[in-house]
Amino acid sequence: MSISTEIEEKENNQVLLRVEVDAEQVKQDIDRAFRRFAREVFVPGFRKGKAPRRVLQARLGMEPVYEQVMETRLPEYYRLAVEQAGIEPVAEPDIEDVELEEGKPLVFVAKVDVKPPIELGDYRGIEVEEPDRTVSEEEVQEELDRLRERFARLESVPGKKLEKGDFALIDFSGTVNGVPLEGGSADDMMFELGKGMLWPEFDEELEGKRVGDILDVKVKVPEEAAGEGQAGLIASFKVIVKDVKVKKLPEADDDFAREASPFDTIEELREDVRKRLGQAKQERAEELIRARIMRALVEGLDVDLSEKMVRAMVERRRHRLEESLRGVGLNMERYLDLSGRSEESIEEELTGEVVERVKSELVLEEVARREGLEVSEEDMDAALKEQAAYSGISEERLRALLEEDEDAREGMKHSVLLRKALDFLREHAVLKPPSAG
Repeated sequence: MSISTEIEEKENNQVLLRVEVDAEQVKQDIDRAFRRFAREVFVPGFRKGKAPRRVLQARLGMEPVYEQVMETRLPEYYRLAVEQAGIEPVAEPDIEDVELEEGKPLVFVAKVDVKPPIELGDYRGIEVEEPDRTVSEEEVQEELDRLRERFARLESVPGKKLEKGDFALIDFSGTVNGVPLEGGSADDMMFELGKGMLWPEFDEELEGKRVGDILDVKVKVPEEAAGEGQAGLIASFKVIVKDVKVKKLPEADDDFAREASPFDTIEELREDVRKRLGQAKQERAEELIRARIMRALVEGLDVDLSEKMVRAMVERRRHRLEESLRGVGLNMERYLDLSGRSEESIEEELTGEVVERVKSELVLEEVARREGLEVSEEDMDAALKEQAAYSGISEERLRALLEEDEDAREGMKHSVLLRKALDFLREHAVLKPPSAG
């Protein structure tokens, strides 16, 4: 295949690719398009796929054939032109000035946004503050208390007034203008006071009440809890307190250790908690060190990013956010209302995240280039095992998927390269003692 490419650098990290495909290749593409139309278009007097080209051309004209060639072949010619030019596009190109006519070369121009150059200073020996890795006795006790919470029991306390943190066994039923509120009733519901399990009015009215009390709680019906025509109206709830319970935590003793863990004594359990907290702190400290290294390199980095690339990545992140919201029964409008945020603040936050991520990747790519870092097959095998363990997909299945999808494999390879660059920066960083407090 004969294809020639001329490259012209423009402002704002954009290049023009002027691409020419020889006439003989164009003829083959046009013939291939006619054969496809012969299989798809019914021509009276001919079996499918048997209509000669002259008949199809007289029936269809050349315009749909040219469109077919451009649709199926231009992406491949663009890819080859990018390889010839040795550039790294960061967004979809703008294809312009396409000239396609049988007997002549195919000519087109591609406007391509490329990665900007990075002016990176001295990246070896970056000084960052070392995070505190010590585990305090207070942290150990807090973790033990959380474990005790998991084994807590609820005990009835006759005559006790309800306080925040207590549990009330209640029956309730709600009506709006005498009509039952949709989903507004329940029997034997265990209600934890102060957690906002239903509506704030329930917490307020139940506080200070005892077993046997009957309440009439007024609630303004919110949109998401309303039946037809009930939103915004006042619902009246009849609430009966049937029992009052308090949470009873087990004593932190040897009996508790044997019940909650494989250890025989509370001291063994405490030591295990301390060890696990220490491991978690070590992992978190390494994450923080790497984050501080990247912050030191990215802060003040003056680089022009492609608006098209940033816009596309923001849209992808917004789409993922909307999918997540739909997973919990919300749309963007409702989310903004509940969070008190605006479209502008969401847009600003997503754009900031994208810009930060892109700058970080550019820095790591530049470090990898300068240091001659490469990704070996051993590196890829280790990454594949890690991804398989994380995703729950078998290594064999994941390996097959990567063999089928070259883009996915290249994406994993790129991620491994960035990680190696960050590991390099970590190895050469200088850690300062934690600041006081």
